[in-house]
Amino acid sequence: MKFIRLIDSPIFKKKVALFFLSIIFSYCLSPMNRLNANTSYSSFRPGKLWFDTDGNIINAHGGGVLFYDGKYYWYGEHKSENSNAALVGVTCYSSLDLYNWKFESVALPVSNNKSSPIVKGCIIERPKVIYNPKTKMFVMYFHHELSGRGYEAAYTGIAVSKNPAGSFTYLKSDRVNAGYWPINMSQSQINSKEIPEKYSKWWTPEWFSAIRDGLFVRRDFQKGQMLRDMTLFVDDDGKAYQVYSSEDNLTLQIAELSDDYLSHTGKYIRVDPAGHNEAPAIFKNNGKYFMVTSGCTGWDPNEARLLVADNILGEWRRYGNPCQGKDASLTFHSQSTFILPIQGKKGQFIFMADRWRPTNPIDGRYIWLPITFESGLPVVKWYDDWTLNEFAGFLATQVAATETSGYKLLWNDEFDHEGAPNTEVWKFENGFVRNNEDQWYQPENASCSDSVLTISARKEKKVNPNYNQETKDWRTSRQFANYTSASINTRGTKEFQYGRFEVRAKIPTAKGAWPAIWTLGKEMEWPSNGEIDIMEYYQVNDQPHILANTAWGAEKRWNAVWNSSRIPFSDFLKKDSKWADKFHVWRMDWDEDAIRLYIDDQMVNETLLKNTQNGSLGNFANPFRQPHYLLLNLAIGGDNGGKPDESAFPMNYQVDYVRVYQKTTK
Repeated sequence: MKFIRLIDSPIFKKKVALFFLSIIFSYCLSPMNRLNANTSYSSFRPGKLWFDTDGNIINAHGGGVLFYDGKYYWYGEHKSENSNAALVGVTCYSSLDLYNWKFESVALPVSNNKSSPIVKGCIIERPKVIYNPKTKMFVMYFHHELSGRGYEAAYTGIAVSKNPAGSFTYLKSDRVNAGYWPINMSQSQINSKEIPEKYSKWWTPEWFSAIRDGLFVRRDFQKGQMLRDMTLFVDDDGKAYQVYSSEDNLTLQIAELSDDYLSHTGKYIRVDPAGHNEAPAIFKNNGKYFMVTSGCTGWDPNEARLLVADNILGEWRRYGNPCQGKDASLTFHSQSTFILPIQGKKGQFIFMADRWRPTNPIDGRYIWLPITFESGLPVVKWYDDWTLNEFAGFLATQVAATETSGYKLLWNDEFDHEGAPNTEVWKFENGFVRNNEDQWYQPENASCSDSVLTISARKEKKVNPNYNQETKDWRTSRQFANYTSASINTRGTKEFQYGRFEVRAKIPTAKGAWPAIWTLGKEMEWPSNGEIDIMEYYQVNDQPHILANTAWGAEKRWNAVWNSSRIPFSDFLKKDSKWADKFHVWRMDWDEDAIRLYIDDQMVNETLLKNTQNGSLGNFANPFRQPHYLLLNLAIGGDNGGKPDESAFPMNYQVDYVRVYQKTTK
């Protein structure tokens, strides 16, 4: 009776209701909860939960992607909620669009046979699959550690399949290139008698020097080189390579694979000896090889590194962190796993990374971000949400200049060479030039790479050779410049009267930046020669604006009459939060009647030439009825730029192309 009365009591009923509500609420919040199977994706959302087409969380950690027969296949480590060991094996998912992934199979299952090297509970990490068109076999490599032995084995495992989704047949595991020396290890290093036992203390300068000289290569020569974090890469000629962290994670190695991709040829190199790199992810663009790696800080994220080479088995040069923006110093709390080339899209690559969560491995999140380029080097920036279609804005165009309806192409520069801009066309300004600007102009801050001109503003001290402490002229009264940049123009080489001018560019928008695309008339002093600002970006009332202006002579010397259009930069960001990271087309249509200025085909300013007559100092001439030359420059600070954001340097102003058209005659 007491029990019945307890059940019937309002307090008990309330507690029961709250209990079940809490269970439901907890279930809904659980990261492992199934999603509605009908849910589909149309964009990438880095760091968010990502579910397959069945509504289950995608479980493919440390993975890589293979494109085959019109479909992408994503292979990765299956993680449990409580262990990083291989309790299931290597999973495989497929996709047609890279957003939505179908679970295909456990492509390489672990074994229940305790004598098998891939028995349940072993370690299988960073699986990658490549296809061999000669043997028509899919070949999987992975980092393999034997069950119960921690990370001592440092093996590479190999498995094969006739189908991309598996199942894969395990072949073998072993160290790499036993009995072979790296081809870039000198004879004196090979013959050295230094042994690891000599160094009772690691991490000393002497020990690092010994590592660079091959201390651990010699140690492991007979049994083979260690392999931990790894990836695979197939070059344009079909040659395949395994890239891996070796020598106790202190040195990367790149090893050539046999023609059937099932073994190593013995030909390999050491990369960045004693650099302490792991998590290699490699790709090739415009003939250069790029590798993103990570430092070694256990499960904790750190700053990514970049290595670059002209030959995959050649000399690799180390650069800084390719990531930019907030949390870039922690690689956005992730670590690289693979670089994914977009099939059929030249120059389009996705940076793939994982957020490792050792306390709940299955909840590790995937970080997929677009790779862009600055000064010929890859850059990775964070976006909460992005699509493949946005690559068209992020990257330089791959389309050559063509005729435009009603116009013929008169002159263009696609900047499709390496090095300085064409000096037969472009002239350089030098030193302090105008507007009390903070930068020192010098030619070396303008360079072409991957069909893009980059004008780079750098924070560096420059001695002013014209310094005179007695003068009041700002150009000579400053002893030093704290910034350098470049300004180029076509004066005397390419001058045009009327036509359509198009410049596709990506501008820096940090405070202090003052990029410009503009023209000046070839005759008379400023402003009677006429100025057309196709694009300017700077601070107006301490707020960033994009401007389009024309100016001509007034009655007072050095004073201009302006027709200005000032658009708050926030207006562009409201339409597209990634606007500043994309290229845009600035256009001028100039004829006998008017100058019309456009941004991405939207007219932002119109000046009627009937209103642009100079004052008496300009002989009442119209400065826009004469040839003009083009200027491209990146100023810093000065009258309009504002105080520079010191954290934003170097600032890069990228110009994809300059094209000038002339109306065709009827």
